[in-house]
Order: sequence, then structure tokens, then C-alpha cells
Amino acid sequence: MKFRGKMIDPNCIKQFIGILGCMTKLGKSCILRITTTDLYFIVRESQTISASPLIWCALDEGHFFSEFGMEGLSTVDNEIYLEFVAENVARTLSALKVSGTAKSVKIKLTKKLSSPCLTFEIDLPSGTNHSRLVVHDIPVNLVPRRLWNDYLEPEAMDPDISVHMPQLRLMKSIVERMKNLANMATIHVTSEGLLTLTVETEAVSVTSHFDNLHVEKKSIGKEEEASVTIELKRLSNFLGHEQLNPQKVVCDVLQSKLMHLNFLSDSYTLQYFLPGINDQ
Repeated sequence: MKFRGKMIDPNCIKQFIGILGCMTKLGKSCILRITTTDLYFIVRESQTISASPLIWCALDEGHFFSEFGMEGLSTVDNEIYLEFVAENVARTLSALKVSGTAKSVKIKLTKKLSSPCLTFEIDLPSGTNHSRLVVHDIPVNLVPRRLWNDYLEPEAMDPDISVHMPQLRLMKSIVERMKNLANMATIHVTSEGLLTLTVETEAVSVTSHFDNLHVEKKSIGKEEEASVTIELKRLSNFLGHEQLNPQKVVCDVLQSKLMHLNFLSDSYTLQYFLPGINDQ
């Protein structure tokens, strides 16, 4: 198996860093799936209060990479699945963030001391006319073919109601304050574009209202509203990535079962599936 990609556009490098950073903060380990047209980051996390959430991110290689080549497991299964530990990426991300003026970033599947690695070669400008090459090797595990089905793209869901999210920074600040009161909250959306977030304890009940939101979709024949109880810590972790600058964020709610957040952009999509606590 072979993989090599090169990024030279500063905006693409910055966006790639942001997405990779998001993945590593939301899970302890991450799957990188490489195909001829896209890169996918997939995160499954261990159980907390609710069932395991799933993060699924697809990147268009044609947007991010000026050079791209890969050879998968075989001509029939022409894909590569790699698993890496999130904390091993931290040093590489720090180098990339410091080097905001990187001339290029190459990513390659290599073998170091008989072990597979994802190698980042960061070409940095120096004080002279010469360049500095910073190399980081991230150990990876090759995911065997028999386990690929564990990381298939999530099936398209049919939500009861879908609305555009309010400003993420504002909502995160509210969620952070609610975390001091309770571990979970109920999100409620209506076909009129109203979204509320409520926490209730024995001592207090607090509700935040967001109205006049664009309604993306409402299932025919279903109720005019839907709600689900979710874990605040998980929601807060995801809302902290507004720097990815998506064109829009859509919130899908399936009554009592699931909250699905979808970051949408021309170059990538990032989905976050947060199962309802009552659906265990």
C-alpha cells in the first residue's frame, strides 16, 4: 500500500490543521480512510453517560492536495485504513500551527524500523534563502480488511426536523454555563424555527431560546416538534470548533433518539452523531 499527498496552499494547510485538531480532541484514537478521491477521518469513542457518539469527516483530496497518489490493499479493495492515537498527533499539530508560513506539507505512508508511520514533512522558510524541513513520524496501525465494515459511512438519516444552528460561539458559551448545573440537557426544535436548550435540576430549571432559525427539513406526517436529551460535555466539545468556518451547520433531531450536527463546506463535511441518553 502506498500514499503520498502534498499541500501548498496556505488556506488549505490551515483548514487541514483545524480539521485534524478537531478529530484528535474529540477522541482518543482516529481512523484515517484513504480512497482515490477523498480522505476520511472517523472517530468512535468509549461510552460515557450516553451511547458512543460517532464523528465522520470527509475531505475532498482535489481541494486540499496539489499532488496526490495512493495504492490501496488491492485493485478490488483500493483503499487504505489507518488507526492512530490522538495524542501522538499533538506534536505535529503544534509544529504546523507555529509554522503558519509553511511553504508546503507532505504526508506519506512510510515504514520506520519495520513499523508503519504517517510521516509529515513540513517545509519551513528560514532567515536565509534556504528552507528548513521538519519531519514528524506518527505511528499507525493498518486496519485489516475484515474490520473495514466497522467504519462504513453512516446511513442517511430521516430526521423529524432539521434547522440551521445559531452562532456556535454563542451556543457554546451557554452550554459551558449549563455544564455547571447539570450533566445533560434537552434540545427541542420546532417546525417554526425555534430551538431551545433546557437543563433541569431539583433546584432550578434554565432554558435558552433561539428563534427564527432556518428550517432545513421537516418530515411529512410527523410532529411539528422534536426533542432529545444529550450529554452537555460532548456537545460542548464539538461546538468548540467554530474556527473550521463551515458555510452552515445543520442540526437534525430524531425524537428521543439522536442529535446529528453537520458542518457543511465546499471542501469537506463533518458529521457528529450524539445518541439520546434516553435511547440506551
